[in-house]
Amino acid sequence: MKPQIKSYLIVACLGALMLAGCATGPTSEPAQTSAANRVLEAYDVPDLLAQAAPAVSQSLDKNLPDDVPTAERQRLRDAVYAAYAPDALAADVTQRLREQAKTDGRERALASAADELASPLAQRMISLESATGDDGFAQGFSAFVEQPATDARKRRLRIIDSLSDDMQIVQLQTAFNVTLLEAMIRGRNAVVDSDRQVDEPQIERMLSNTRDGIRGKLDERVPLMLLYVYRDVDDATLQDYADLQSQPDMVWTNQAVEKAIIDALAAAGDQVPTIYNQGA
Repeated sequence: MKPQIKSYLIVACLGALMLAGCATGPTSEPAQTSAANRVLEAYDVPDLLAQAAPAVSQSLDKNLPDDVPTAERQRLRDAVYAAYAPDALAADVTQRLREQAKTDGRERALASAADELASPLAQRMISLESATGDDGFAQGFSAFVEQPATDARKRRLRIIDSLSDDMQIVQLQTAFNVTLLEAMIRGRNAVVDSDRQVDEPQIERMLSNTRDGIRGKLDERVPLMLLYVYRDVDDATLQDYADLQSQPDMVWTNQAVEKAIIDALAAAGDQVPTIYNQGA
């Protein structure tokens, strides 16, 4: 999971269908498309994808030289919104997720994950995660983290650390930001003169530094945010959700969803300079 924690600060659910011939579940293309869509909808992935164009566009507005004409800024903005069209992005992520399941032989895992995410437990926990976008969340969270770290709180934090890892939350948020940063830099390069472009070694340094910085902050912050998000959930229910997310089918699905999202965003980012230049 703006980007917020949401189920996709943001992903989760694998069932242990490890015995050959014992797994059941739809494997036809329509059924797999349906399963992929159910997973993405459960995690509010379309909402996450809709954040991409505004994020890249706003970043470009701040980083373009002041002497870039208004018309060129608008042309670049139009290119960004065309490349990151939410419906096209969502369709791309669905296709990538479905194809990954087929390539890995995990079609039934994807269907299992879709069923798990439709369960009352998963739906309840995901709805709590959406509260990160509510007014007053930041203030309440700040007050919460100032409370003493009791033994009970430390036990819950251990559960949440495992849950966060299985859901790929930090990995997704880190890659989301770094991928959009690269798109912004390459979009900027398409507009400015060669002597003001960022060269490849510098791009790599910027991406690496940003990746390390974001990852470090999220490693510290995300578990505490989840601790606050789930503060009214009893220990047994929290453990049940952690167990659900740690199932092999869910672990594979979460990793595949993260990869599908980032690959789709990267492909869209690559299109920004091309679309911009086509409008010249």
